Amino acid sequence: MHQNGFSYILCLYVTLIGIITMIGAANIYVSKLQMEKQLQNHYLATTLTNLSISNNISRIKAEQKTFTEKHNSAVLWYNWAGSTEDDIRYETLIELSNGYMLKQSVFWDIKLQKIRLLLN
Repeated sequence: MHQNGFSYILCLYVTLIGIITMIGAANIYVSKLQMEKQLQNHYLATTLTNLSISNNISRIKAEQKTFTEKHNSAVLWYNWAGSTEDDIRYETLIELSNGYMLKQSVFWDIKLQKIRLLLN
């Protein structure tokens, strides 16, 4: 078989296209894993907040200024942010063991005796 310059360039082109395709697929896979991990961290932090609130309703009703709670390796900080005649507001900060942090506002509705959560 006789080799010429065209087949060499074509081979390089096909190899380059294959390498670019593999790098693109790897980047998509890595970014998908990062997004899934971020979503897992968010759900874990939100769940821990929901569990913590039921344990701390008496502190929230008493308008205790600041308090901290630990769940396994996560730490939750409650900072009193203000109150009106209708509700009491706390700013919460949840830090997981892997460094993920989530800020939320907790509102205790005095009249309805219910809690609302808002993301910051």
